[in-house]
Amino acid sequence: MNTTTHIIRYLTAGILVAILGGLLGWYVFVHRQVATTTATDAARGLGTTQTFGSSNGSTYQNTLTSLGNGSSTVATGATGKQAPRLWEVTSSPVAGMGFIASTTRLDFVERATGNILEADPQQTKVTRITNTLFPKVYEAQFAQSGQVVLRSLSDNGAITTFLGSVASSSADQVNTPVALTGIYLPQNIRSITVRNSTSQLFFLSPVSGGVSGITTDWKAAAQKKIFASALTGWQSQWLDDGKTYITQNATDGVNGYAFQLGADGSMTPILTGTPGLSVLPRSGSQAIIYSASSNGSVSLYAKQSSGASVEVLPISTVADKCVWSPWQELIAYCAVPAAISSNTFLRDWYAGIVHTQDSWWKIDVSAGTAERFYAVDSKYSLDVTNPMIDRGGGYIAFINNLDKSLWMLKIDQ
Repeated sequence: MNTTTHIIRYLTAGILVAILGGLLGWYVFVHRQVATTTATDAARGLGTTQTFGSSNGSTYQNTLTSLGNGSSTVATGATGKQAPRLWEVTSSPVAGMGFIASTTRLDFVERATGNILEADPQQTKVTRITNTLFPKVYEAQFAQSGQVVLRSLSDNGAITTFLGSVASSSADQVNTPVALTGIYLPQNIRSITVRNSTSQLFFLSPVSGGVSGITTDWKAAAQKKIFASALTGWQSQWLDDGKTYITQNATDGVNGYAFQLGADGSMTPILTGTPGLSVLPRSGSQAIIYSASSNGSVSLYAKQSSGASVEVLPISTVADKCVWSPWQELIAYCAVPAAISSNTFLRDWYAGIVHTQDSWWKIDVSAGTAERFYAVDSKYSLDVTNPMIDRGGGYIAFINNLDKSLWMLKIDQ
């Protein structure tokens, strides 16, 4: 009898242990599944505070720090009033922006969501344009017509390139975000540039043994190959006047080369044998600004025409931080670092390892002179990247490389 009782007790205890073990295993399984789902939802922007609580959107609510010249006043961002001279459009990270047509309207893309918003400096106003989710957009480019290129990574790490358009009839709806429609180009495009005046594109696509340079329209039709190279590291620029330039990726101390690319695939050398070469050609002329970087020394140069002598400009910055005035002959505006803090500046700056403290200078290439026209309050750090100017030449928009926030600067006081 005692033996039977002990057996029953052991069996009961074993069953209880098995039940508890099963429950514990089920809890661990469910917990892991919930964690995975939560992480996926968070990456898609779900399960968090709503991005947009109004037609203006959270980006407008993030309009925080706006400065006057030499002022540390924090603006309220009230609509209906002109923005201060230096306006932080959004503190949220952006992927890119572009001035639309012949206006000061600036469209930009939120990095996290891929949503397009519009900033109006005349009214200190930000309005949401689209509501189509494109998570984690790392690069965005606009045509002046409002069409947009969105660049991101797929789940398997491939580079994706989406050509998006907003129907004009939908875009005219007041305070009504609309869908962004479009098509995808082939994966792993290495670089892409937009010709604003015609909404055409030039992109470099990997092929066996190198890259091919292809022109296309926004529907990815009528594609034409005009360039081929065994080297894969190129950057391209397609100006409004139709000129296309390709430049080898800049590396400190390594000689770089830049060419003008003909429609027939011909390559005309523009600059050769310049260490750490970055270039900024001017649409409608042969003028060019370029920079060199080697052993911690960064220099800026200019040529007024292809046959002109090289002029050394009296500031130390890279061409990536400059823009040409669209209407003043041979006038440019450059963000100039207070100091160059690395012997491999380009490598470290492109990688986000080092940052600069910039002020804005006006460059007269004809006279070979430079003068500072805007000094940022020392309590703020602006590391200017991706600067662009509106067609009227009144505003410069740029991204602060420190946090990817978006800013606009009114050139004249």
